[in-house]
Amino acid sequence: MLKIIKLVSLYFLALAVSESTPLNAPPYLLQGEGAVHRVTVTAYTNHPKCTGSKTGAMACARRIKPRDYSKIVALSRDIAHQYEFGDDFNLWVKGRMYKVSYQDRMPKKHKSMVDLLLPSLKSCRQFGRQPGILVQLEKA
Repeated sequence: MLKIIKLVSLYFLALAVSESTPLNAPPYLLQGEGAVHRVTVTAYTNHPKCTGSKTGAMACARRIKPRDYSKIVALSRDIAHQYEFGDDFNLWVKGRMYKVSYQDRMPKKHKSMVDLLLPSLKSCRQFGRQPGILVQLEKA
């Protein structure tokens, strides 16, 4: 019985720490920045299986170009309503930071999600679904 109580208390302690600590984002990098969002990060690419269309255009009406990979994100609408196309963010995923620009929007069914633009279906599958932190950068 004592082991169960210890395990439960350790679980709640770990949960409390994870809620207050950004995922692998050094705290000094989050200071002085804009809004911070805890998100689920997935990936998409310029392919009809991901976009549902063959146009290769984003919601902001820009065409996807190879230089955009790992630099463009689509935001879920619950987050996107606070921002304008072209706003910049730091996206922390798996201890890595991506400097990204909001240029696309996800379907209405998604909540608290970010989609990172990657070059291929294979790279999207390898990326998978990860917890992350989205930090708004101040406008210049």
